[in-house]
Amino acid sequence: MKKDKMAYIRNFLIQKMEDLHKSANDTLLKLKISEDKFADPVDQATVEASKDIDLYCRDKEWHLLLDIKETIMRIDSGLFGICDHCGRPISQKRLIAAPMSKLCVICQQKMEFRHNRQKHKNQYSHRTSYNHA
Repeated sequence: MKKDKMAYIRNFLIQKMEDLHKSANDTLLKLKISEDKFADPVDQATVEASKDIDLYCRDKEWHLLLDIKETIMRIDSGLFGICDHCGRPISQKRLIAAPMSKLCVICQQKMEFRHNRQKHKNQYSHRTSYNHA
């Protein structure tokens, strides 16, 4: 991939990282401000559920932030665009669409196939089998 495209992706990721930091700070501020207690238990439960959802979203964003930081390190170290599994180049089209991709399309499909097969196997391994002999 050309350096200008990598620079564009790096700058995009840095902007995304800054947006995530701002969102996290906004959520923390919102949680600190909204320490209201409600007389009605349903209202209190609704507020608590909303806080739980906010925290769950922040946890997802935290993991995304880690992925972004790792991708920026891969760009800086020259490993960006190289499949972690097979070592072949990841297509430019894939990297532009999903810059945090660590696997080429073929390795990603193999990994998803294995994951789905294992999930399917686990789903049916708990069933009781009856022998009608």
